[in-house]
Amino acid sequence: MIALLAAGVSSCDLFGEADDISFDAELPLEFVVDEKMVSSSPVNYTKTKTIDATSNPDVAKYKDKIKDFKVNKVTYTISGYVAPNVVTFSNGKLSVASSGKTIASATSVDLTNSAETELNADVDGFNALAERLKIDKSETVTLSGTFSSTPVAFVVTAKFYVTITADALK
Repeated sequence: MIALLAAGVSSCDLFGEADDISFDAELPLEFVVDEKMVSSSPVNYTKTKTIDATSNPDVAKYKDKIKDFKVNKVTYTISGYVAPNVVTFSNGKLSVASSGKTIASATSVDLTNSAETELNADVDGFNALAERLKIDKSETVTLSGTFSSTPVAFVVTAKFYVTITADALK
């Protein structure tokens, strides 16, 4: 009798997961950097922006049915670089503002490189961001690092590649 009851509960779980769908999405987050202060010495930099997963139409479609987020990788692209001298960005990182956990980092960034480049992943940060996205569908992300000198201006677009699991029938 217990075995039959356990099998029945287990099969209900299977049916509950049978209507789940998973899909991949890209969640871009654009940081506009325009540091006007003139300095020949290193300058620490911090900026925050909120990533809103529901800005992606597929995520918005399932926003009330989402069961899980998984962050797979984070990349960045730089555009519009302007500076009177060569400026480097070192010890760059993206972090979850609510917990301070590092999501991804780069030791040194060539600001003239416009190719999409993958950041070094931090699994704990990926998990923290995924949990916040699952709960709120958004989270504040902090960009921080050090410029070798200023002034400098550019746009850095971080792209979060995620997999979302949702209940298609709920």
